Order: sequence, then C-alpha cells, then structure tokens
Amino acid sequence: MSRKKLIAGAATLAVLAGGASAVAATTTTDRKAEEQAFLADAAKRLGVSSAQLTSALTAAQDARLAAAVKAGELTQAQADAIKARRAADGTVLALGRGPGGPGGHGGGPGGRGGGRELLADAAKAIGITEDALKTQLRDGKTLAAVVKAEGKTLADVQAAVKKAAVARLDADLKAKTITQAQYDEAVEHLNEHISRLGDAKFGPGGKGGGPRGERPSGTATPAPTP
Repeated sequence: MSRKKLIAGAATLAVLAGGASAVAATTTTDRKAEEQAFLADAAKRLGVSSAQLTSALTAAQDARLAAAVKAGELTQAQADAIKARRAADGTVLALGRGPGGPGGHGGGPGGRGGGRELLADAAKAIGITEDALKTQLRDGKTLAAVVKAEGKTLADVQAAVKKAAVARLDADLKAKTITQAQYDEAVEHLNEHISRLGDAKFGPGGKGGGPRGERPSGTATPAPTP
C-alpha cells in the first residue's frame, strides 16, 4: 500500500476512534486491548500491518502536536506530557478516555484559574473556612447569601477571587507551563465564572469539586488528533 493511502487511512481511523471511545473500556489495560483489536481490524481493512498503522498514527499526532506548539496553542512541556502519557499507556487513540487533548492528558492548564481553587479563594475572601462554605452551599444557600450573612459585599469577594486566580495564572505563564493563548482563554473563562459567582451553589449531593455551574478556567485546547 502507498504511503499516501496509509496516511489517509490513519486519518479516517482517527475519526472512527472518536465514536469507538464512547463504548470502549475505561481501564488502561482494557483501553490497550480495545485499541489493539481496533488497530488490527483497521489495518487488515487497509491492507497494512498493525505496526505500520500505529507508526502512521503516532507520526501524525506528533506532527499535530508540533504544529500546536508552533502556533502557541501548547507549550513544549504540554506536548511532551501528551507523548509521555501515550507511551505510558501504550496507546495512540485514547479509546475510552473521551476527547483527547492537552488537558485530558495532563498537558493543559487545568484548574489553575478556577474549580476548587475559586471556592477556596471565595472562602478566604469571606473570612470563613472552605469546609464551612461548602456546608452552606450544600444546604442550598447561594454564595451571595453567604457573603451577605458574613457582612461582606459580593463585589469585594469577586475582586479578591479574581486577583488570586489571576496571580496563579500569571505564575503559570511566567513558568511557561501555559502559553499566552491558554492564559488569555483562562482569563476569559475566569471572567465568566466571576460574573456568576454570586449564584454558585452545590447541586443535590454536593460532592463535586466546586460550586454548581463552574468549570475550570483554561479549558483544554482541542486535541491534536491524527
């Protein structure tokens, strides 16, 4: 089979893998077995060996990672982390892990601007412990109600939360663990979180990592798929 046909087949396989991940096993061992079976079947249909197909997919992903680094969408450290995760798992398709990407592979900025840390920042600004804040949120109070009960203003708490979150993002940017583009995206999401902070409360069960409606700022950059 020609190299052109092999690469085309690899690209098609990557699309198919996205659908397959919805039904694939979730443990590392099961993911690897599922991927090997998937690659063997796809390679047979393409008329190549599993090794050739795996090599083509790996090369394609490496090329996309390099392009993402060049475009400032990923740091080199994040790209290297994705490769390391791939090597550790012994997989290339991320079957069963859902949409792949820097964040999903330990390479994105993650929750440095939001999530649990926003909750901790809010508690500190209010002047109570994080556990005390969680308890009141689980009881159905909004953060705005907690702030008022503690004699603080929502505007002051929002400003303090934003200051703390931006300071963490500034440190990450300085350390080059995130790119400027990721920093800008994280700050944009942070502003959205801050505007909704007063309405934040835990949903039923209240065991999540932060107030309902929040998602970690600096969401994962779209996956560099083959």
